Amino acid sequence: FKGYVDFFLLNDLVNDDYNKIDFYIEHNEFKYRPLPKSVEEYLLYKDKVIRFIDKRNKRIVENTLV
Repeated sequence: FKGYVDFFLLNDLVNDDYNKIDFYIEHNEFKYRPLPKSVEEYLLYKDKVIRFIDKRNKRIVENTLV
């Protein structure tokens, strides 16, 4: 799992120990559909997605400069 996360630069989706995924919205062990249920939840989801993309793009640039 760690190798997959590192290879695809998904580090900002997991904690530092790689043992917990940081879901964009509340996660309930796949017991319900993981779609935003309100405008506020959608805006939170959208904000987290944009922050992830920005961080991942920065990580990609940093890794290509090595």
